[in-house]
Amino acid sequence: MGGRTNKQRREDRGRLSKGNEMLDFIGTPVTSKDMVGDIDSIAATPEDDDLADLVRCIVGAADGRKADNIVAMRVSKVSTVTSFVVIATGNSRPQNQAITAVVKDEVEEAFGFLPGGNGVPEGSADSGWTVLDYGSVMVHVMTPKSRLFYNVEGKWQDEGGEYMDISDAILPNVNFVKLVDGGRDSGDVDVDVDSDDTTGSTMEGVSEEDDPFWS
Repeated sequence: MGGRTNKQRREDRGRLSKGNEMLDFIGTPVTSKDMVGDIDSIAATPEDDDLADLVRCIVGAADGRKADNIVAMRVSKVSTVTSFVVIATGNSRPQNQAITAVVKDEVEEAFGFLPGGNGVPEGSADSGWTVLDYGSVMVHVMTPKSRLFYNVEGKWQDEGGEYMDISDAILPNVNFVKLVDGGRDSGDVDVDVDSDDTTGSTMEGVSEEDDPFWS
């Protein structure tokens, strides 16, 4: 399937700034003239897409730094700018910096890709929104408040983005339990696999600082 190169995709996005201009772009209709290649050739499910392994690598890296509420969406059927978006939340500047750094390092090690072609993410933890642009996959590391304010996920969902099942890339929550009188060894573990219970989790631990998305 022919189409734009990653460099061309980044140049397209280079005309857009972050924030509201990016959100306006998400809502721009894609015409048949704009559509790259044959939409029927796209894998039936996001999990079977050629980019699924890259997405899983990104998700696993973010999960390893305890990112909250990670989601991956395939948008290749509704956008020519990118094929997947991954969104993750961190609750402090150090955590957001760590999420961004580990995603960058693990993608480079596994696939040899650098964000933006030069290894420099867009934005920063200080701004509340960092983007790692891999051409066909865009990674958004956001604070809880910036994620709620800009609602990138909701806007892509409204445009027809398809959620990818990323449960195989996320480790279950493991709680080590020692029962004094319960007859269990200290090495026994309880495994919490209810990964859908995320109510309120993304708003915990928000730093009270001057930036509006950190306060």
